Amino acid sequence: MGKVDYNTFIAMLSELNDFIYKWDRDYVLEVKAIGGFAIIVHRQMKHIDTPRTESRDIDSLTKDYPEPIIKEIFRIGKKYGADDPDGWLNNHWNQTKQYQEEFEYFIKWQSLDLNLSNILVYYCDLEALLMFKLRAIDDRINIQKLEPRPQDVMDVLSILKAFGEKDILHVKNEWIASSIQYFPSAVSYIHKECYET
Repeated sequence: MGKVDYNTFIAMLSELNDFIYKWDRDYVLEVKAIGGFAIIVHRQMKHIDTPRTESRDIDSLTKDYPEPIIKEIFRIGKKYGADDPDGWLNNHWNQTKQYQEEFEYFIKWQSLDLNLSNILVYYCDLEALLMFKLRAIDDRINIQKLEPRPQDVMDVLSILKAFGEKDILHVKNEWIASSIQYFPSAVSYIHKECYET
């Protein structure tokens, strides 16, 4: 599955916007990014220092898109080499894990101004993004019985660093400290693999 960078995602969104305008100029598509794309947007905005510059898709915390738009997403993805089986723009995580009901109430959405006529793009704040990443790691350990993905671990470490945190077991930020307790397996794994000497 091919990964693409920030500029390629913006090009694909722009091309999708052109399609939507011709298909139904009154339809406005919302994108609410919660995964790797949100990480690289924060990097682009200099909110976070991370070596990660690419993602395989935009995970959007939204309901299903109309079928013509889904088809166009796959067509554009094939053109740009973004061949994720769920589509380079998808709501897979919301469909399978009910993230919208579980998390959206505390997310602070930030607008990404791309000057598109028919697409509004938002990305979640770093605190919420940290929770998504910890949840992904926790689920991978406890449900899938697999090692966490290195990119998720790297994302967690980058976000903690952005808040000036040096040890996941001794977090000073009160909101983060109160929230990470819900993901004990993820916290234990990250501490053991990344902090213990």
